[in-house]
Amino acid sequence: MKKMRNHMTDGRERGSAPVEFVLIIPVVLLIFFGIIQGSLWYQAQNVAHAAAAAAYNDARVSDGSAGSGQAAGSQVIANHGGSLNGVSVSVSRTANQVNVTVTGSAPTIVPGWGGPSVTQTVSGPTERWVNR
Repeated sequence: MKKMRNHMTDGRERGSAPVEFVLIIPVVLLIFFGIIQGSLWYQAQNVAHAAAAAAYNDARVSDGSAGSGQAAGSQVIANHGGSLNGVSVSVSRTANQVNVTVTGSAPTIVPGWGGPSVTQTVSGPTERWVNR
């Protein structure tokens, strides 16, 4: 009788697993590290927004100032150490309006890359007393 041979064991498929491995692993690693980098960027966005909101809330009160708002925003960033790099907190206050912009860059897992930039702006009216 003739012996039936399995096509997977006849030697034609030898070495296909390492080739598939070499092609698929870089894609899997790229996705994995992309998710990590995206998470770092998202955290930096949240910290920048929290700092801008804190600066706005401190500067908008009737006895507030741009300097006190800037200090409040910087304090929030300091409390979240490392979540945002190269930070700049800009506060402008007029009699009726407060504008706060926080800029910086997210940390990165790629050495030598500055990371994605982050900018958050919060603006609104100032608190003031009105006689009726």
